[in-house]
This record gives sequence, C-alpha cells and structure tokens, in this order.
Amino acid sequence: MTCSEFISFIKSRGATLAPPATPNKITLTNTSLQQRRRAMLPAFISELYTQTGGINLGNGYIFGPDKIPQGLHFPVPSILQINDELTNIPQTIGKTIFGRNDLFWFCFDAFGVCYMLDNLTLKPLRRYDDPYRALSDCLIAGKF
Repeated sequence: MTCSEFISFIKSRGATLAPPATPNKITLTNTSLQQRRRAMLPAFISELYTQTGGINLGNGYIFGPDKIPQGLHFPVPSILQINDELTNIPQTIGKTIFGRNDLFWFCFDAFGVCYMLDNLTLKPLRRYDDPYRALSDCLIAGKF
C-alpha cells in the first residue's frame, strides 16, 4: 500500500483529515523529536504529513505536527505534545507515539518499525511489518 492509497482508503471510511504540514514544519517536528530523544519521523510518516497534518476517524487519531482543533470531543494534541506527556514512562523511551484509539496506542521506533501498545501498561502487543497496516488498525479500531 502507498500513502495515497492509504489516504484514499481511510477517507472512504469517513476520516477527517487535517491540512497538510509544510516541509519546514515537518523538519521542525523531526528536530524536536530528536532533541527529546524520541525516534525521528520515518519516511512513511513524513510522506503522510505532506498530504495531511493528522487524521481523525471516530475515536482513532493519527497525531500530526500541529494540534487539530476540531477533534471529535476535544482538540487532538500534536505528536510533540502527546510524547511530552508520556516522557517518563519507561516503555516509551526511544519510541515515538503517533496514534491512539480507545483500545491501543501506536508508536514507531528508530528503525521505523511500528508497534501496537497496550492502553494501560504501554507494553508492545503487536509488531508491524507494514506501517500502513498499523495506521489502518489505529484508525479502524477507533471507528467501532
């Protein structure tokens, strides 16, 4: 699956997309993650941000470089804000949280490998070989 195919698929499910991020904003987000000792944005997330600055589908969110003010019940924080809130949890060290739904958190590591994390303990439950499958699982689970 490509980024365009993923966006087309998720839009057909009724997802709300934030406006695309500028290249400068993506670079600043990457630098900020690096300064916080978090995994930097892998290519698939950087490409996603050039097409949308975040996605909301039901209770599933893909966090973007900026806060999304029109979230379902409340504003959706930026990827930097959400990772700052989880900074002291040992299971998230070296990883970057990129998405969330009612049941799970989703993150990637420094190699761009995505993981599904338990909602309470943040322990890895699943490892993904396909990043678009992780993005899809995050959003689709938020729809039910």
